[in-house]
Amino acid sequence: MDDPLEDGAGSVVTTSVDRYDEVAVAIASAVATATELSPLELPPLSDIGVDPEALDVLFRLSHDPSRRFSFQYAGYLVSLFGDGTLTVDTLDE
Repeated sequence: MDDPLEDGAGSVVTTSVDRYDEVAVAIASAVATATELSPLELPPLSDIGVDPEALDVLFRLSHDPSRRFSFQYAGYLVSLFGDGTLTVDTLDE
């Protein structure tokens, strides 16, 4: 599915949102890779209170290096960075 980037040491999956038309699609693809599920098997981001359109405005359309947003999704920690990087990490228990 995704080709993890080398600079994401320690992350389960690291990719760039620029590879996708929508940030939500990038998230679903990266989390699906981490969980070994199909993206269609994951709940919609809106079900966990995350607005996909807002993510596009904040992280796809504008690369502001000061921005960062993290949330839990499907048992993983998803982090978006202003440089366009998306990481999926295991949750610390």
